[in-house]
Amino acid sequence: MGSYWVLFNAVLETPHQAAKDLISEAAVEEEVEAVCAHLKALGHPCVRYPLVDIRKLVHDLTPPPPLIFNLCEGFRGNARKEMHVAALLELLGIPFTGNPAKTLLVAQDKDLAKRILSSAGIPTPKWMVYRGGTIAHDIPLSFPLIVKPAQEDSSLGIEKRNVVRDTESLNQVAGELHRRYQEPILIEEFLSGREFSVSLLEVEGELRVLPISEISLQGLGKDGSPLVSYEAKWLEDSPEYKLTPSICPAPVREELGKTLRTLAIETWNILEGKDYGRVDIRLDGEGKPFVLEFNPNPDISLHAGFSKSLKAAGIPYEQFLEILIHNNLHSKESSP
Repeated sequence: MGSYWVLFNAVLETPHQAAKDLISEAAVEEEVEAVCAHLKALGHPCVRYPLVDIRKLVHDLTPPPPLIFNLCEGFRGNARKEMHVAALLELLGIPFTGNPAKTLLVAQDKDLAKRILSSAGIPTPKWMVYRGGTIAHDIPLSFPLIVKPAQEDSSLGIEKRNVVRDTESLNQVAGELHRRYQEPILIEEFLSGREFSVSLLEVEGELRVLPISEISLQGLGKDGSPLVSYEAKWLEDSPEYKLTPSICPAPVREELGKTLRTLAIETWNILEGKDYGRVDIRLDGEGKPFVLEFNPNPDISLHAGFSKSLKAAGIPYEQFLEILIHNNLHSKESSP
């Protein structure tokens, strides 16, 4: 058997990206290091493959590796092309870890994902989509609102100022984001309660819910709009990062924990998740949970939230990789 590949998007600066936006993209290299190091510890040869050129990739995939660990979160700086990499591997018939192209596509488009979830009865914050122009005063949403790119991930473009409380601020922030990212902008009602991440892992065909993680917002004060911004998620030297630690397992009452797990499983099933993923859920001011989004390609570096949930579940990182190998090679061998 040949070497397993670890496929990831090479970090390339694009015109619309600020320098700090590249920090989240560069973080994929920490995932690559973690996966390769632990694969080697398990005795599996590993090839790192930074994706830059699709034609070269197709050429290099002859002959194909037995399995690809797909860590691509986009292509040439474009997160909207994340699904195309998975689709290519599907067309070539090469087994790969992570979610299929269809799931990546739906989850990447926050408006589409919310439409699907909402139609299935999953609670998600009320929203609208901005595509340019001026937003009228009589919108069907209640302030405060959160404004963010509709087709990005890793909290790109999200700052504290994105929580707006009047139409003037809404137009200003939505317009700036639209010009910067050149894509639709999601506007949704802001929820002021606690925020949780529910990580999920398929093990031999059974979906396992890992211990729930909470992003503590207490350090951000009581201004009514505590927000997990890009800085809070990626800039380790920023005050926001230091004031929003993740807690796993999260201290939740049994009833709330059951509700969070049920919502996560339902979201996974509706969006047809595979291998692993994460559902982000936030409470409103009255403690009612709403699904914010499904992350089909969460950070799996050693210090990321998903790995913390693995550790809390008593699953060593090497075992996690072995589970992914079994999921994909076994299913390929047993398929008709």
